[in-house]
Amino acid sequence: MMATTDQYATILAAKQPRLLAAFQHIIAQQHLAHAYLFTGMEGAGQLELARWIAQRLFCLHVVDGQPDGTCEECVRIANGQHPDIVTVAPTGQSIHVDQVRYLKSEFTKSAVEGNRKLFIIEDAEKMTASAANSLLKFIEEPSGNVTALLLTANKQLMLPTIISRTQVIEFPPLRSAELQKTFEAAEIPPQSAQMLRQLTNSVSQAQTLMADNWLPQAAEQLWRWFDEVVKGEPRSFVAVQVNLVGLAKDAPQQGVLLDLVAALFQDLLQLHFEVDAESELSFGQYQSQLTALTATLNASQLVAATELALTAKRQLASNISFQNVLEGLTLKLWPIFQHNA
Repeated sequence: MMATTDQYATILAAKQPRLLAAFQHIIAQQHLAHAYLFTGMEGAGQLELARWIAQRLFCLHVVDGQPDGTCEECVRIANGQHPDIVTVAPTGQSIHVDQVRYLKSEFTKSAVEGNRKLFIIEDAEKMTASAANSLLKFIEEPSGNVTALLLTANKQLMLPTIISRTQVIEFPPLRSAELQKTFEAAEIPPQSAQMLRQLTNSVSQAQTLMADNWLPQAAEQLWRWFDEVVKGEPRSFVAVQVNLVGLAKDAPQQGVLLDLVAALFQDLLQLHFEVDAESELSFGQYQSQLTALTATLNASQLVAATELALTAKRQLASNISFQNVLEGLTLKLWPIFQHNA
């Protein structure tokens, strides 16, 4: 859903005030680069900053470094109707070949109304290899007064060549306490909000994950699997196919479930090293069980287990099936927990 014409700066002032100030300065000094990669948790402000930059560049009445939000250009940008701002977003699971052709043709065209063009590519990690390579050619050989903004919540899925040829702007996650209040204000239960703030900064995505009680069910089944894994129970291997695979019906849900696996092991690390654990735990409802478990494990065991959990999502991105990723993780974790102190 588009923000109204005066909302982008307000949203950014709350979410990413430092980045807003930085780009005010960059544009005022005419130092805008030709390609940026905006990366961070979904909902951290990437799209709002991209739209703000568009309004700032095209606004007819800039006041104190801010677009006025009410001129014809700003209104058209807010409505997604400006001919010199090309926005591409995935349809389904990827950015398709016809979108790539459109993108390539637009790269070669001059601006329709002025002397500047702006490209905004949402979920840029979902570009096919051919799409990414087409974009790489533009990044390596920019022509004219053109800027590309690539937005992603999964930088690890971007081609290294794209990353190395763009200016990468990291969007820090929103502060946990504020995000917790935001989710709870959207009528999300506190325990689920604790998990969600490690997954997204977006209320709409959080509500999608809560639909049909999916997230609480996923957390419960994941905990059962985890509890069996740390005990070396062979049933944990069976639980992958019986309980977890059926929960993750598509790629986004599979990614979220693996993010939750990583968050669970990170909870263990936080409790072991006493790193602000009480306020930051994703699985706060299991704090007593996790605390008891940390007493039976040493730091090297915890670090090894967490590293395995963190690599699981990268394996999924390498076209290893979700079931194989989780079964492989289960088998690798058993030996670590067989030597409890």
